Amino acid sequence: MSNVELIEKFYLAFKNKDMKTIQQLCDEKLEWITLKGMPHGGRYVGLDAIFNDYFANMLSNFKEFHAVPEEYLDSKNHVIVIGRYTGISKEEKEFDVPFSHIYEIRDNKIFKFRQFTDTQKIQESLA
Repeated sequence: MSNVELIEKFYLAFKNKDMKTIQQLCDEKLEWITLKGMPHGGRYVGLDAIFNDYFANMLSNFKEFHAVPEEYLDSKNHVIVIGRYTGISKEEKEFDVPFSHIYEIRDNKIFKFRQFTDTQKIQESLA
């Protein structure tokens, strides 16, 4: 499987809440870095911290939250994904903002994730 296929499979598993596949695609010590302006943003290490701490808390702010990939760029051991976050906050405010995600791949597993997005627009939907 190519690096891009691995990341495409990750987005599909995430969308389908398929933790078994996610665990197969990710390194046990996965490092997940989101911007501090994101709800509960920061640095998380390990699948438990990422999915039980970060995502559980971050997603609790929204009725809907979608990461929609639009383009995948392969660069040796990195894949850059350009897409959009869309959704509705618990305050019934919609948002639609672009994102860039950078994934580092080691030994055919996702080893590191970094996020870049307009956190102000997301925060405005929460106010």
